[in-house]
Amino acid sequence: MPNFNQISKQPSPPRPLINKRLVAAMAFVALLGFADAAYLTADHYYVLPLPCTITHGCETVLTSTYAMVGPIPLAMFGVAFYLAMIVLSLAIITSDTPSFLIVRVLALLAVVGAVMSVIFISMQAFLIHAFCMYCLGSALCTFILFFLSILLWRGIFSKTAHSSAW
Repeated sequence: MPNFNQISKQPSPPRPLINKRLVAAMAFVALLGFADAAYLTADHYYVLPLPCTITHGCETVLTSTYAMVGPIPLAMFGVAFYLAMIVLSLAIITSDTPSFLIVRVLALLAVVGAVMSVIFISMQAFLIHAFCMYCLGSALCTFILFFLSILLWRGIFSKTAHSSAW
């Protein structure tokens, strides 16, 4: 039976079929990225202990001229990015009929994050000549979000999508 709009009795546009487990995984990965970026932001303002055992270049990267946009550390942009990903993911998970616009914004943010991560890794490799393990961890979270968003997007447009239920 078609889904009818209550006011006009016209068929409503179909809602996207969402794999909410996939979106929950996105929220979890975004939470990990948020913790990483929040720690780097706190380190910038409060000079926290910053062990750098894997790459040994954290201090070099985080104190470089490329680590700030004006007075704002890049990590704070990461905090905002991951917070937006968490909020959008939770909006999708908790909605009975998620908005296609929210799914699009989530996927678009994941693409922008992946592009920015490529740029930041390139800057570490070719301009700074050092790597920060926290920055690489954030990039990993972003790439995972990007790939999960591809799976989400493919699932929405797949003819074999089964249901939006858990």
